[in-house]
Amino acid sequence: MSVENIQSKVSFETKPFTFTGNAKEYFGIWIVNLLLSIVTLGIYTAWAKVRRLRYFYGNTWLDGHNFEYHAKPVQILIGRIIVVGYLIFTQIMTNFYPIVGLVLILPYFVLLPWVINKALSFNARMTSYRNVRLGFEGTYWRSLGIFILMPFAVSLSGGLIAPIASQMAVNYLGNNTRYGNLKFATDTPLGVLYGNFGTTIVFLLAGFVVLGIAIFGVLAGTSSAIGDLLVSLDPGGASLEVLAQTGIFGLIIALYSVIIFAFIFYKAGVRNIAYNHTLLDGVHRFKSTLSRIRYVWIIFSNFFAVIFTVGLLRPWAAVRTWSYIVSNTAFIQAGEMPVSRNTVDPEGNAATAEYLDIDGIDFGL
Repeated sequence: MSVENIQSKVSFETKPFTFTGNAKEYFGIWIVNLLLSIVTLGIYTAWAKVRRLRYFYGNTWLDGHNFEYHAKPVQILIGRIIVVGYLIFTQIMTNFYPIVGLVLILPYFVLLPWVINKALSFNARMTSYRNVRLGFEGTYWRSLGIFILMPFAVSLSGGLIAPIASQMAVNYLGNNTRYGNLKFATDTPLGVLYGNFGTTIVFLLAGFVVLGIAIFGVLAGTSSAIGDLLVSLDPGGASLEVLAQTGIFGLIIALYSVIIFAFIFYKAGVRNIAYNHTLLDGVHRFKSTLSRIRYVWIIFSNFFAVIFTVGLLRPWAAVRTWSYIVSNTAFIQAGEMPVSRNTVDPEGNAATAEYLDIDGIDFGL
């Protein structure tokens, strides 16, 4: 029997991911975490992180089963103490002995690939579905090339090879991740990634145009009146200088904001492509349908909602973002789901995971 005939007899069933949490419920967890973290001078943040992830994982469902997060708060706390101690040490040495700071740069880049692999391994092993743990086991040299050398190459190319870097990164993450004894396989086409890159450039240029029109409109409508008022109040022109400096600062912030939102737009597209080209056990597929514009709007509106409410809407923003991502993710099962069993994988290291968390490095898809 041919491969085509075999595939034609396989039944495909799309099973969406769902999220059952809500902002009101999570607000109770968040406010307690915040207050206890303040009272304990930050010590409780380890317990806060575990409670937060267990809430979000536990309320994320697929085919009637939820995910679980297994890290222990003490593991997280010890990891954070090590990381914070290291960061304080390097900061002190850099401030008082700059030459030492320069010397530490080389070991940092040499060790970072190992840190990244250990962190990815830890985060995978702390996640389970149907009582089966995930696993990750990458290689040092691949990690060095993808996460250390490629960013430099992207910068030197003016960003033109960013899709190549994205392809290498998502393929590395997917191909080295397992669900128990079942392997994931990610093979993202470069052409589609460059299509996403081109759309991102259009989005970026459109953002600059909108920003330019907005600035022109504000200046045309108010600059003359404000200038006349400031001159009448301050003939020496000091207020005009302050106004000009404030305007330049605001313009820089606006330009950087457009670039950041373009990056978010690009990452959402990469996620769609990576998920849509990932297999489990060679036959089962994933599907991601994030709207890049919608996702950027969610992040944009969340930011201002949190700022204007002095942080009180942060739980709502977190639930809103997570829910949107989950609701646009699905698992396409081909025939019967094979039974997966736990494997004895390296657990990784909590300190390395906390370093990436504190340093703001995110490799999640």
